[in-house]
Amino acid sequence: MTEYAYDRTRNVLLAVWSVGIGNVAETVVAFGDDLPGPEHGLQLAYELTLLSEHLWRTYTHPLTEAVDQPDEALSRARNQLAVDLVTGAMREPHLPVGNHMRVCDSDVLEAGHMVGRTLHRIADFDVTQQAVADVEAEIDALRKAALGDLTGRANQAVVLTRSDPQPNQVAAAHAYFEKDPIGPPELYTKIDATSAAVAAVHWLDAAIMTMRRDSNGELSDAFRPVPQGDLTGDLAVLVFSRLAGGELPRDIVISLVKEGMSARKLLERLLIGINHCWLLYSEHDTNASSDQIYDTFRARMRRMAVEGRDRIL
Repeated sequence: MTEYAYDRTRNVLLAVWSVGIGNVAETVVAFGDDLPGPEHGLQLAYELTLLSEHLWRTYTHPLTEAVDQPDEALSRARNQLAVDLVTGAMREPHLPVGNHMRVCDSDVLEAGHMVGRTLHRIADFDVTQQAVADVEAEIDALRKAALGDLTGRANQAVVLTRSDPQPNQVAAAHAYFEKDPIGPPELYTKIDATSAAVAAVHWLDAAIMTMRRDSNGELSDAFRPVPQGDLTGDLAVLVFSRLAGGELPRDIVISLVKEGMSARKLLERLLIGINHCWLLYSEHDTNASSDQIYDTFRARMRRMAVEGRDRIL
């Protein structure tokens, strides 16, 4: 999601979002000399941040994933439909009538009206136009991400935990693994974390099988170097046992995400697990150079993962 901040020194509003390896910022609203007070800039920043949070929730919690939950499905459907109405609410918000205020059933639409009421109090046409233009850019990024295009502003989706992985993103993550089976950096900057984790589960399975077949290693031995308190080793053992029980990588990731694990943290632990398999593998071959061992492990792991890629989803 995008967070907004009021720069008191320059009297502007900044939009800030993560791109996986840090944050980027853009000036999106320049206030004129007629801003009633700095508290209005702070309030607008707060409400735009809240709006962004609700908008991106329609991406992380898609309607298709709640078809068997009628109340939740209805709530998500309302929010999905409201995305198209947000900028209209910003321009013509529900205003108080006496002691009464009309409140929308949709969190997305109500957040749009909240922004609109603050813009109404600021009463600056140019400020409203700039805020609307920025929210339009945010919505465009949201729609690109929903189609699996994480370029431009949609790149912020890489740090979000989507409840349902996207097949095209899983395929893209698998392609990056083919180039670098130990863990390509693009997984953190170009792929949504949930989809990347699905591919990582499949490649961890290949890493474990390669380590066990070629080094006669015990699965538990591969994770002894993990610091106390780090759950990476336990996670790898859990993933491997569930795969052996017939579960698909997609189903394993979805269940872990539903249990509250951040997809980004899950991805990190899976990649650490792959690296530990490589370390154990390297300890059992003393007749070759480290580069030769590394290349052999990667090649065997790659062959195993590619041959079994139909089991990812």
